[in-house]
Amino acid sequence: MAAIADDLNAIVVTAASPDRRIEGRVESMHYITMRFRYDSYEQHYRHRDAESLAHQLGRGATLMAAAYQKARREVMLAHGFEWYSTLRPPFASRHREYLERGARLAAYGNSPEREIQVATVGLLDFDVSIAPDVLYRNGEREFLRLADSALTDLQADYRRVHAELRHELYGKCKDRQW
Repeated sequence: MAAIADDLNAIVVTAASPDRRIEGRVESMHYITMRFRYDSYEQHYRHRDAESLAHQLGRGATLMAAAYQKARREVMLAHGFEWYSTLRPPFASRHREYLERGARLAAYGNSPEREIQVATVGLLDFDVSIAPDVLYRNGEREFLRLADSALTDLQADYRRVHAELRHELYGKCKDRQW
């Protein structure tokens, strides 16, 4: 039987934005990539408002996160870890608090000049904002580079706030990389 860490690292999920023009891929929660399908950036988004693109990116990220959480839950169950819910909370009060507060952890990420900003709550709900002139100033490749830097910044901030929560509740993991 494979180790749980190997199975968690092997998780790969993809999801598309609601309009199906953007596709995202998560590999073991360490690598997040996205791409525009069907030349959508130039044909659809670039000459429209940044708000609609931000909405599609935010909803796509939310769908991707939900797919990842589902796959992760399946791995955990396959290895005998119990799945908790509001109807079946964990027995230990500290673990219950960890799950409750973890679901409300907020993290933020920005591209270098704050052209693209990403916020998340509990790594399940994502909100993206894009400066209005970004689409006109940047081609697809440059836009994806800005979006990638905002996501990388978001991941770093989430790792930081998550480590702080674990340290506060369990007295460990303060400087550990996730």
